[in-house]
Amino acid sequence: MTDGRHDTSLEALDTRLLRELEGGRAGLPILPHAAHAALRFASDPNSDLRKLAELVEGDPPIAARLLAVANSVIYTRAVRVSTTRGAIIRLGLSGTRDLLFQVAYANSTVGMPRYQDLVGESFRRSVLTGLASRAISEKLRLRYEYDYLCGLLHDIGEARIYRILAAYPEPPEGIAGVRDLVARHHCRAGADLALAWRLPEPIIEACAHHHDVLDGASQLVRMVMMADIVVGLLDISGARASESKMATELQSGTVKVSELGFAENEAATDPRQLLAPPSMNPALINRKRDDSDSPAPPPAALRVSEEEYDQKVGELGALGLRRELVDVIVEKLRHSVPFV
Repeated sequence: MTDGRHDTSLEALDTRLLRELEGGRAGLPILPHAAHAALRFASDPNSDLRKLAELVEGDPPIAARLLAVANSVIYTRAVRVSTTRGAIIRLGLSGTRDLLFQVAYANSTVGMPRYQDLVGESFRRSVLTGLASRAISEKLRLRYEYDYLCGLLHDIGEARIYRILAAYPEPPEGIAGVRDLVARHHCRAGADLALAWRLPEPIIEACAHHHDVLDGASQLVRMVMMADIVVGLLDISGARASESKMATELQSGTVKVSELGFAENEAATDPRQLLAPPSMNPALINRKRDDSDSPAPPPAALRVSEEEYDQKVGELGALGLRRELVDVIVEKLRHSVPFV
C-alpha cells in the first residue's frame, strides 16, 4: 500500500503535480526587474532611457549581454557602444525588451537536477517559434506588438513542469511518462507563470490556448499554432551533448564567450540568438568555420518526409498560411539554425 507521495504511477504523479500547480508557487522562476520594466518602457514612446539603463545595470550579467549584442556584427555600423543606454538606443526598446525576456527564459532553464537536455530542447524550439511567429506576423501583415514574445514564451510552462517533476520519482513509463505529464499541464503552468510575471494579455493567451481546437481560436493564437507547426518540420536535435553543456554554462554566466576564444561582440548576430547553443549561433559557427578546414555545416534538416510536409502545409493552409509563405519561412529558419 502506498501513501500517495511514494506512489510512482503516472496518475499518482499527475495528481501530485496538479496539487502543486494549484498552490500557485511551485517551480516559478523569478522575473528580473529589468525585464518587467522593459515591457512598460517599450510601450511608452516617452520612456526615459536613462531609467531603463539604470535598471539593467543593476543586473551586471544581463547588462553585459545587452552590450555584447549591441556590439555584434549585425548592429555595429560605426563605433562600438560602451554604455547600457547606448546599447538600448541601438537595439531599440522592443529589441531590448525581447532580449531581456530571452535572457530571463534562458536563466530559468539552467541548474536542473534532471531533464536538463529536455529543457534545453524546449528552449531551442521556443527561440525558433519566436522567430517563426515574427516571420508569420510580418508575412500576413498582422504586426502584433508581442509576436516574438508570444512565440518565445508560449511553451515556457514546459520548463516549469520539468523543474517540478525533477523532484519526483520517475514514473514506470520513464521519459515517455514525464513528457506525457508535461504535455498535459504545460499550458496551464505557462499561463499561470505569465500571470505571476504580470505579462501582457496576448502572451498569457498564447501560453494558455496554443493547443486549443482551431474553431474559436483568436488570430494571435493561430499565429502561434502556425509557428509551432512550422518549427515542428525542422530537426533541432542536432546539437551535440558537449555543446548543450557549453550552452548551459554560457546561459548561466559560469563561462564567458571570451573564455571560449571569441570576442564578446561575436556572441550573436541577432539578439534573439544570443543565448542559442553554439551549434545554433551563426556568429560562432562562422568563427569555427574560419579556423578549420571543415566544410560549412548544412542547413537544418527537415524531420518529416515529403508526404508529411505536404500534410502539414495543408494544416497551415487551414490556419491561413499559404504554401509559398510556408516554404519561404521554413527555408529562412533552416538557414538560421546551422548544426555542426
